[in-house]
Formats: sequence, structure tokens, C-alpha cells
Amino acid sequence: MDLYIDRDELSRGLARVQNIVERRSIHPLLAHVLLHAREGGLRMTATDTEVAFIGDLAANVEKGGEIAVDAASLFQIARTLPESTVQLTIGAGNRLEIRSGRSFFRLPGAAAEEFPQLPAFDGKGVAKVSESELRRLVDQTHFAVATDDVRYGLNGVNIEQVQTDDGPMLRFVATDGHRLCCAQTAFEGELVITPRTLVPRKALAVMRKLLEGGAEPIELSFGDGAIRLSRPNQVFWFRLLEGEFPDYGAVVPTDHRMLVRCQKSDLTATLRRVMILVQERTRAVRFAFADNELAIEVHNVERGEVKESLPVEIEGDSLIVGFNARFLQDVLSVLKGSQVVLEHSNPLAPCLIRDPEDNEAFFVIMPMRLD
Repeated sequence: MDLYIDRDELSRGLARVQNIVERRSIHPLLAHVLLHAREGGLRMTATDTEVAFIGDLAANVEKGGEIAVDAASLFQIARTLPESTVQLTIGAGNRLEIRSGRSFFRLPGAAAEEFPQLPAFDGKGVAKVSESELRRLVDQTHFAVATDDVRYGLNGVNIEQVQTDDGPMLRFVATDGHRLCCAQTAFEGELVITPRTLVPRKALAVMRKLLEGGAEPIELSFGDGAIRLSRPNQVFWFRLLEGEFPDYGAVVPTDHRMLVRCQKSDLTATLRRVMILVQERTRAVRFAFADNELAIEVHNVERGEVKESLPVEIEGDSLIVGFNARFLQDVLSVLKGSQVVLEHSNPLAPCLIRDPEDNEAFFVIMPMRLD
């Protein structure tokens, strides 16, 4: 292998794989990135057997070849090289040689044959979704995924196709048993989703890093136990979880006795101050809705107390309810509009949260008992 590549191009490619490579695995090559110099450029492959990335980088290849090297080390080197042009060659002893200006590095490598093989993908149908919309679906649901829950079906985001008045939609749903997030978007093409399609937490974290929010379309394809996302010069592959997602429709409120509308920025700022004294273990906060005012209170024996109120618009009955304030903060952080709507029935019923400017997402938070 002998090639010349732009330093920033190499750094960007390596940055994409840092959250994929597994540095603590018993299989040392899972911390490596496979470099394949071929006609047309440099192909970069990384995997931890659950997530995989294949990216093609522009490069001037004078001699083809393959080698696997430690991804973190190469990334640290690439982004600190002094010159914009970088030469990569395979030297004696299967070592990767890196030259840029007066800098020279040599990294131990492994044969390409030793690098873990990616499984074959048997995708059925291809759907297109804009990158920004797919990023929105991930952003609006990932934080509600359970962490190592014994109910295995809660450890990932459920993906499904639903029929709406506006046509078929791709829907993401996540719940940890205390809150639920649902977001959907339109798509083009054919969407063939296999049963029990749960995207695990790590795959979602990788998606958030790799999806930059542009307007270009992403191609989605579902296979047996895997999902593949493709865009020009990049392919992402994620293994899906085997688990039964609960019937979430049963917990989504269908009516309410009180509707509250308020400015998102006001509620966000108030919660940020209130959270200073919230007990870390429960994060329980008292919310009192009455007379077009929301009064928020926290009483913490060890840390003190805080009271604050803000103007809101209330339709219906007054209500006092307890919420995990962090759950509400998570929802507010992913709403697009300037206002937020909360719908309640009683202090023990789920609360439905909506963005009045966005009909493609809703959120449910279970109340907490106030001692």
C-alpha cells in the first residue's frame, strides 16, 4: 500500500469510527480500523461485531494494499500532523508508516485476513429518509431507552411502519417504563421491517454521531436481525436486539381534564434553577397548576428548598402533580418549537407532552407520588 491523502480527510474519516471500535474487548482487533487502498481511494472499515462502518475517502493511490491498525492511535496522529498531505505506506514487518512534512510514525499492524469479517446483509426493500429527519427521530427517542433492563424489549428503540392520514410513516418509539417517546417521519421507497426491530443504545449513540443533520437522503434497509444505513461513500450497519416491545398504545393518554400551554424557554430556565436542589435519587419536583400559573417547588431536607412560578395558559381544572424533573428536561431539549403543551387527567395519570408546532412527535411521562 502506498497512497497520499489530505490530513483533514483522514482525520474526519477516523473520527467517525472512534465510537465504534471496542477498546476493552478480549479481541484486540476490534480496536483496529481496516485500511484498504484501492483504485479510487481509501476504504476504512471498523466494527465491534454489533455496529459497523464502511467509509470511502478520497486519496491518490499509487499502490493498493490492506492493513489493520489501532484506530485511536492513528486518529491521534492524523489530527496533529504538521502538513496537509499525508503519505501512508506498508513497511517491513507489516507496519503502517505515516509521513507528513518532517514527521514520521510507524504503527504495528495486523493482516487484513485477521480483521473480523462483517456478516452478509440480506436487506429486503430500500426506503429513503432525509438525514435531518432521521437524526431527529434518534434525538427525540434515544434518551428514553432503558439501561440494562431485565425486560429485554425495553433496551432499544422500536422501529415500525404506521399508516396515518398523511400516508405511511417510519416511527421510532422508546420507553423505560417511566416515560415514553414517539417520533415519526415520512419516507420514500419500500420499507420492509422485520418483526421485533429494536435498535440498541450503542447503535443509537453511533447514529447521533454519524448523522450530521443534512438534507441528503439516507437509504434504510432492514434484514434478518440487522439494519443498514447508506449514503454516498458511507455505509452503517447495526445489529438489532431480539426482544418483544410492549404495547405502548395502552399508556398514551387519549383525553385530558387540563391542558397547559407555556413558553419552552421559560420552563427550561426554571427547571435548570430548580434542579440545583433536587434530590439526585428521585429527582421528584412538585408542580402546581392553577389560575394560569405554574408553581414549582422542591423541599430537600439536606440541601434546602426552592420555589418559583411562571405564567402559563391553563384550560380546565387545577392540578398538583409530581414529576421527575430530569425527564421533563430531556423532552424540552428536543422540542423544535417555542411553546410546549402538557395534557393531564389526574395526579396519578400519565402526562402527554406535545410541541404545538410539530405533529410528528409526542412524549409521555408518568407522575411521581409526593411525600
